Amino acid sequence: MNKSTCSLFFLLVIILSVKAQIPERIQDSVFPFSQTPDTVFVVYDDNFTEDEVLIIQTLQGILSKEKPTIYRDVGTGSTIWINDLISKGLISPSYLFQENFIGLISNYKHKINGYVICELHKTSSNIAISLAGILNVIPVTEKNIGLMDSLEIPFLYDLRDKNYSWLLNNFSASFNKNVVIYQDSIKDLCLGDYSVFTNSLHFFEDIHSELVDTVFSNMQSNSFLLGWGNDEYQTVKKSSNYSISVLPADYSYNLSLLTNMNSNIFQKTHESNTKNIDSVHTVCFVMSDGDNIQWLLNWFITDNRWFGNNNRGQLDIGWTISPALSELAPTVMSKIYETASNTAFGKDYFIAGPSGTGYIYPENFKDLEIYTEQLNSYMQKSDLNIVNIIGNNFDDYYLYSFLEKPNINALFYYDFSNYSNHNGSIKFLNNKPIISARFNLWGGFNNTKTLSNKINNLPKDPYSASGYSLVPVHNWSNSVDSILLCSELLNKNVRIVSPDKFVNLIKQNLITNNNEIPFISYPKPTDGKFNIEFWEEIKNVLSVELFSVNGSKEKINDVLFESLNEKKSKIQLNISHLKAGVYLIKISLNNNNIIVDRILKN
Repeated sequence: MNKSTCSLFFLLVIILSVKAQIPERIQDSVFPFSQTPDTVFVVYDDNFTEDEVLIIQTLQGILSKEKPTIYRDVGTGSTIWINDLISKGLISPSYLFQENFIGLISNYKHKINGYVICELHKTSSNIAISLAGILNVIPVTEKNIGLMDSLEIPFLYDLRDKNYSWLLNNFSASFNKNVVIYQDSIKDLCLGDYSVFTNSLHFFEDIHSELVDTVFSNMQSNSFLLGWGNDEYQTVKKSSNYSISVLPADYSYNLSLLTNMNSNIFQKTHESNTKNIDSVHTVCFVMSDGDNIQWLLNWFITDNRWFGNNNRGQLDIGWTISPALSELAPTVMSKIYETASNTAFGKDYFIAGPSGTGYIYPENFKDLEIYTEQLNSYMQKSDLNIVNIIGNNFDDYYLYSFLEKPNINALFYYDFSNYSNHNGSIKFLNNKPIISARFNLWGGFNNTKTLSNKINNLPKDPYSASGYSLVPVHNWSNSVDSILLCSELLNKNVRIVSPDKFVNLIKQNLITNNNEIPFISYPKPTDGKFNIEFWEEIKNVLSVELFSVNGSKEKINDVLFESLNEKKSKIQLNISHLKAGVYLIKISLNNNNIIVDRILKN
């Protein structure tokens, strides 16, 4: 190898090494990143006061902007994640500052531009965390002012008499427009590192307040809210109205480090073809709350109620998980998949938690098409192909956008007011099933005995929708053992399967009875007239409706029906009066089939 070739070789090695340090992101991802960490200082919360932890959390976020350097071990599940990183050789741990607060601050004071004064668990601590991100300052309570002065860290602001209006009036333009943190100040020792790392506003007020509307209206479309509110329905509805997805993450730790890791993410198995059995009723149990990032980061993998249960693998269980975890904490998602059971008796199988990348109500989400386009990429990265939807409108218009995406094979639909509100009804769009929940294994709805009695009395017919039961399992009032107990009370002609098998069986056995009518449509795009030819008689058409991308119903000037032969028909629409854009046509037939197609108008 000559000198020139050698130089090019080593330059290539350097370039590849630098590239390997950059966390992976899907195209147009809104989740910030810096570099993958190497040496990480592990600190234990129990060794410090709350006033010190507030500072450490903020310093963690500041340092992560360049490269993550600190990991807070708070016990519970957090020890698992740091041990996983160590065992896989992804980081080198150091315990130099595990009990040395002054040493930690002194070591990194050159990275700190100053300190601001606040009070723990008050509005001023939220304001301080917000400023920490954009100014690289640390929040200090009265107890540590003397220490900061002795370390010659400059004083900048006393925030104890400041409010959010002051913060926004002076610094609004500096905050991240793709990520916002909605976090009650009582939880100010959680999630703050990620707020600082992402330069996000860290605030909390009543969801109906003018401040929330002001903040949300300032966010980019298809952005994310991390944290949680006091009212699930109102928080998700308000966020959806502004095209913001909710990621419950209020008790999260170390996201500023975990989000900068890389990992291959694959489930153990996807069954593509499931053996059919006659004269059975088929049940699929799916555990709730997989959208809950803080649950996945903390108790999920260790607690005996869930993934810490030694009885997993005795039967098939469905679990929900957030596709956003593939970028917020990819090694965590990978470890959860690695820990999943896959035995001859049963397996753990994951689907995307409500309602995809984040918790939204599709009928309220203004930019649903943008959301589902990005969700499609997250589904691929997360190795998921079924989406669990929570909504308040079972209308096909809001669900078509999901099912036209190639990486989404089926939807499990729950109504917010009652997950099983649609009694197990199944319908098809794009030859993909939308399966509603039939019963809830849930405190206040059913226990294991009442649920098993109901299922035992259902038809044993795999060729009818009545032969299938999707059962949401409430994770806080039930457990793996609850599902096992229920299974023991079921008759022998009741079959329990995982979500992938459940979808396979429904496609194999029901699609011949409920399939989409084959059709062709043209021209695409159109200047005015749009044609649909389909294999159905005109007399079977109940209605033809047109919707804009925001869900509003549009007027159609002319609709012409033509029978091409005794089995084939044609519908022609005149939409020359409509402005350019994307529209959705919905044709309802009297055999419960629906034809849905997208029209691009020039």
